[in-house]
This record gives sequence, C-alpha cells and structure tokens, in this order.
Amino acid sequence: MIKFHDVKTTDRDLIQSYTLCGERMNCDLSFANIISWRFLYNTQIAEVDGFLIFRFYTGHHLAYMAPVWKCKWDDAMKERFVAVVRQMRDDAVTLGHPFLMLGVCSYMTNILEKTFPDTFYIKPDRDHFDYIYTREKLATLSGKKLQGKRNHCNKFRKNYPDYEYRPLTKDMIPECIAVEENWRAVTKEDTEQTEELSEELRSMTRVFDLWDEIGAIGGTIWVDGKLIAFTFGCPITDKVFDVCVEKADTAYEGAFSIINQEFAQHLPEQYEYMNREEDLGIEGLRYAKLSYKPDILLEKSVVMEKYPLAQEESQEKIKEETIALWRDTFHDAEPFIQLYFSRVFKPEYNVICQVNQHTVAALQTLPYTLKYYDEEVQTAYISGVSVKEEYRKQNMGNNLMSQAHFRLFYKDIVFSTLIPAGEWLYDWYGRCGYTRNITCTPGPKDVNNMDFATFDSWQRTRDCVLLHNEEGFDIIKEDDRISLAIDPETRRETKDIPAMIRVINAEKALQLYARRRPACTENLRVYDDSDIPENNSYFQIKQGHVVKTNQPLPGTKVLTIAELADYIFKDDKLEMNLMLN
Repeated sequence: MIKFHDVKTTDRDLIQSYTLCGERMNCDLSFANIISWRFLYNTQIAEVDGFLIFRFYTGHHLAYMAPVWKCKWDDAMKERFVAVVRQMRDDAVTLGHPFLMLGVCSYMTNILEKTFPDTFYIKPDRDHFDYIYTREKLATLSGKKLQGKRNHCNKFRKNYPDYEYRPLTKDMIPECIAVEENWRAVTKEDTEQTEELSEELRSMTRVFDLWDEIGAIGGTIWVDGKLIAFTFGCPITDKVFDVCVEKADTAYEGAFSIINQEFAQHLPEQYEYMNREEDLGIEGLRYAKLSYKPDILLEKSVVMEKYPLAQEESQEKIKEETIALWRDTFHDAEPFIQLYFSRVFKPEYNVICQVNQHTVAALQTLPYTLKYYDEEVQTAYISGVSVKEEYRKQNMGNNLMSQAHFRLFYKDIVFSTLIPAGEWLYDWYGRCGYTRNITCTPGPKDVNNMDFATFDSWQRTRDCVLLHNEEGFDIIKEDDRISLAIDPETRRETKDIPAMIRVINAEKALQLYARRRPACTENLRVYDDSDIPENNSYFQIKQGHVVKTNQPLPGTKVLTIAELADYIFKDDKLEMNLMLN
C-alpha cells in the first residue's frame, strides 16, 4: 500500500522538483492550486519509483491524479508509468474504492487502453479542459480575431489615462479582498454558482494567507489611487504559468481586459504559455475563454474502473473475512461472535481495506442516537477495529479510520464514539481526533429483568447519553445470557470506563452547542482535520446560531478537531452504557 501524507506548504520544493522541469501543462499541478484547494479535496502526496502521486477526494469518491514524472516521456517511461498506475489501482482497491484517475492526457489514455484491456471507462471531460494561450498573444492581442479585445483595452486607457499597473504585494491583500467582495455582490444573483463562488473565495483566501510560502505572482490595476482589478497565479512548469484568479470592479468598463493584458505583459518572459484553467461547464465562462482564441485546448480524460468492487455476490465473502479477522484480533467466545454477526453486523456498517481482494482490515460504524439534553443527534459507535497482524505497521489502521470518518460525515452523522480495547490505544485514537469527553458508566441494577420501556425511562433520565433502541437492548440482554452460560461468575463492569468521542460534523456539533448557550458570542476556526476537510473552516457563534464562512473572522479562537470536542463538551457529562465491547 502506498504511504501518502497530507500535502503541506513545506512540500513545495518536492512538488516543484517534478512539475517545473516537466512537460505536463495541467493547471491542477500549479502549487497554488494544490495547496489552496486542499480543504475541498483532502489532497495527499507520495513518491513512488520516481513518480509523484496525488490522492484526493472528489465528492465522496477517492481519486488520483495522473502520476507526474521528471524525465522525458519515452518507451522506458511508459513501462514505469504502467507499473505505478498498477500500484495506484491496488491502493484504491485496498481502500475499497473503484479506481478513478483524473486529468489524464490523451497520450496516457492510449497506453492505458492497450495495457489494461476492458478494464477502464475512459472519457474526455470537456468541462475540465484547460485553456492555454501564448503569453505573447495575451500581451499584444495582435491579429484580427482579437480586435475586440484590443478595443476594450484601448477604451479603458482612453477613459482612465492615468491608471497604474503594480505587482501584487502582501500589503495590498485587504484591498484585493474588497474588490472580490464587490465583484461577488454583483454576481451573487446567479444562484447556480453560489457554491462554486464560496469555494473559490476560500481557495483565494488560503493563497493570501500563505502568499510567501506558495510563491504566487500577481498584478493589480489602480485608478485614482483605488485598486480596481487584480490577478495572481503560480508556475506549472518553467515555461507555463497558471492564472488562478482574476477579479475586477465591473463599474470600470474594460477592467477585466486590461488586467489580463497588463499581467501578461509584466509576466517574466520565461513563461511562453499562460494556462487560464477550465470553464467548469459554465456557459458564460466558456464563451469568455474561447473569445481569447486558445492556442491549446488541453484535453483531459476521466479514467474509471469498469467493474465496481464489492458487488452483492462478494458481500458474503467480505463478511466471512471480517469474522475471521475479528476472531484473530479479539479472541472472543464463538457464541458472542455469532450473536454480533447475525444481529448487529450489516454490510453497510462495515468499512474495510482489501489487499489482493482479501479483507485485511475492518471496522463497523454502528448507528446510535446521542441524547444531548433536550435534543437528539445521529451518532456512530466504532466497533471491531481490527487489522491483520502483518499489515499493522503499514498505516492501514489510519487509512481505515480516515475512511470511516469521511463516510460518516456524508451520512449526516454528527459524532463518533468508541471504547479503546487497551490503554495504549487511547493515544492512537487521540491522534485520530478522539478525546476523553464521554464515559462508559455501569447500567442500572437488575437490567436483565427489565423490559425495554423501564430501561428506556431510566436511560432518558441522563442529561447526555448514547441511547439504545429496543432491538439493541434485547441484544445486550442476549449477550449477558451467553456470557453467564459460558462463565456463571461473569459480571458486567461496575465502575466507569473512559470512552472517547470525535466531532464528525463541526457545523452541526457547534449548532448543538450554540442552541444550548444562546448568550455565547465567539468566533472559531477549526483546522487540521485531515479526514474531513469540510470541517476546516471559520464559524461564528451568536445568539444561539452558527454561521459557517470561508472568510477570516476577527478575534478567532483556533482549534483542532480534537480541541473542538473539548470546547463543546467542557461543561457536559456524556455517558454511554451496556456497550458490546
């Protein structure tokens, strides 16, 4: 299994050692894009046999970028490329995902079709083709086809003869943000683009926050001492420059045209080409990019596994392998294993890693409800975390937990809970974002003689507790009967056991917190949740409500995802009881 790590600004030299000397012109390989969009894609990188590999999520699906290499493309490189793609495919299969590779150029697709016959669907993705122009064309706007663009620029110069072009520097960032806000106010009526604009703002803010570390280059236009347009980007290769963002005050006619031309004129001449990125299928954007007559419309294809994994016929096999893994890991009595896998286990709860089509790691995400004072929220209980012994030092457990957290987020789960099987595991789960803010307490006395209604009345007297439903309560009593039959001296724990809880959905968790504390006013920033990048954002708590925003907030308290759980539950006593552990 390939060992990936989260991409960071400190990876700039590594990444650009591959991209700057390479031939790939894809805008996806601009370091500014890689870093600034990590919040959305959860991007990770790894080096494999002289190739750089990117792994990320698009929507709910694990995906890979076509591998990047340093050397020139030749026959020897083709063989190595195929070998690395095989490893990438194995990595996806291990994580239970059909292989998906994006940004694949045409010369690569030909190799894949020949090497992997009847294996992949390969389809050009027109909405993500890159528009690439010579720098000279954008700088001069020469020729009959660009007469209209020259006219726009000439009209701007006539209307604002004293305008200035200045390189974009850090001290200008507040004014750039003001221009962006003004532009957004004008364009917000187009509701179809609302989500894309919000994500773009977050990406842009990320670049501004890390301006020096990213090494971006930008330009600005000023009229009467007022900044009215700006742009910035980052190199893709030594000869190709990526234009990431371009914004202008639309009250100044021709402002977009002039910043485009001036930036091209002032860009270092080593850049022969300028990549102005994709149109995302947005009609107006496509028209605008085509109007500049691209010299290259870079075709990029989607490569997708033809035959999805874990079809119905293989589910029974996966279940049997998960049972075997449980036996080897926990050494539980066979009657308990049969009870668990006949009445608790369901395929949709099971999260697995596979190697060579065999399950080598598994856990179950069992659904529960957390009663939080007068509210109830969807919560998961992580059960049966197990990794085959020979894979325990290969990051398999971390990948398993990461998968589980990501899936739970998209199932609208708010919290995840668990009880570590050993003292040493508390630290490991802590690194996965869990904190000791919940306790497994003894259940009521004589619980085996209670009916569910009586037990339910008891459990609902607790302020904050993980609730059992009637079926779960019956399974607990059956587990007790099995335990007593095996060993009549068996008794349930009569003391508290530290359990753990993790925030899965930061926004919904904070809404719960805010409704409980309507007088609270505070600005928070959650960061460093590598499993669920959607949680990494700014949150404003005010008058019992929470607003999630991509814009920095004043006086922000900065929290990791684990610290967020400490923040939310600092005044609460959370409980669980009678868990199957």
